[in-house]
Amino acid sequence: MTLLATSTFLEVIFAVLVVAPIVILWIAAVVDLLRHGGSGVRIAGFLLLILVFPILGPVLYFVLRKPDTSPAAAEAALMAQEDLRREAARRPTGGTGVY
Repeated sequence: MTLLATSTFLEVIFAVLVVAPIVILWIAAVVDLLRHGGSGVRIAGFLLLILVFPILGPVLYFVLRKPDTSPAAAEAALMAQEDLRREAARRPTGGTGVY
């Protein structure tokens, strides 16, 4: 009876530490591919790569994909930099370092 409990425990640990991150990576790659799209052939090729090779496919997709160069992404990055600059300017200088 203890063998069953041990194997079930090890199966759960395996699922949590190995299978769950792979599934999350897989889903993130498919969602990112469908959100950023591109041509139909590009989507089909990357989707086939992701679905056939569950570990290597998403990793290759994230390495080979082009960065988002849309005007909205550029504007969002600029606004984020401006927010960081404003936040840094608001902080007091000197003192204890506790804000």
